[in-house]
Amino acid sequence: MRDWGKHAHGSPLYATLVDVVSGDAELMRVINRIEHQLPPNLLFAAVQYLLMEDADDDLSRFYPSLAMDADPPEEVGPHFRRFVLEHEEAIVEIGNTRYTQTNECRRCIALLPMVLMAPFDSFHLVDIGASAGLNLAIDHYGYRYDVVHWHTDARLVLEAEWRGAPVALHEIEVVGRTGLDLSPIDPSDEGARRWLDALIWPEHHERRARLRSALELVSTLDIEVVAGDATDTLPGCLDALVPGVPVIIMSSFTLGQFSPAQRDHLEAVVTDARAHRPVHRISMDALDKSDDWAQLVVDDGSGPRTVGQAHPHGEWVEIYRS
Repeated sequence: MRDWGKHAHGSPLYATLVDVVSGDAELMRVINRIEHQLPPNLLFAAVQYLLMEDADDDLSRFYPSLAMDADPPEEVGPHFRRFVLEHEEAIVEIGNTRYTQTNECRRCIALLPMVLMAPFDSFHLVDIGASAGLNLAIDHYGYRYDVVHWHTDARLVLEAEWRGAPVALHEIEVVGRTGLDLSPIDPSDEGARRWLDALIWPEHHERRARLRSALELVSTLDIEVVAGDATDTLPGCLDALVPGVPVIIMSSFTLGQFSPAQRDHLEAVVTDARAHRPVHRISMDALDKSDDWAQLVVDDGSGPRTVGQAHPHGEWVEIYRS
């Protein structure tokens, strides 16, 4: 729990609750009943999800997402403990039937430079752990990297600090989009949208507004969604594509939810696919729990190489000089 807590520095409420939960045997018992990854994410999201249904509960007044002038988090402990123990079965059910899923399209800030490193400009795009397909709209967002701009006339413009080496921004053509997910999110489903909203930390109003705009945009795109374990569904997905069409396969904060064996199997599938078409593999993840930032990894068939790092929510991106 405390290992997860070091990533909660962007949320005073969650930083406080990490200490509350870690020091309470009953709350730790509840979190240990959550089987899906990552249990702290799912506990806090499940509580916020339930509060969104019942904002009259006294705990809501500590959540900036629910209260106009939220109370400071220092006194939240007893209220959070009461709520969790009163709603334990509902929280555990949510934690064991839902997943931590992509809700931050600004990760495209870090994914785009890796896409632009591909040796082709026209390709089919596959996202592993696609959730509602936010990353599959990568070419429909605008980008403002400090003084470097790309498609800033788009309906949703993503901004970030650029660090390190420059990457040439050029036009790309996405000829098809496929999302793979254990539990795909329908962007038109209100309950599913609320779950993605609940995964956002309570203080992050800008992220919440960006999510809603991105969901509206994604709902207009032609995206094929395939439900199931990506290690099982990816081969069939690739076989169904027009022969020879290049593919970019991307993932963001998905591999950390796979076992080492699953990750190895996934990369073996990608290696096999290269016998039939060009495949560019990119990932944004923090597999080492000691990492504060996401590592950006590219594999064009010659082996994986780390090309940069980024803030987990896309606040900045750094591309290393080769």
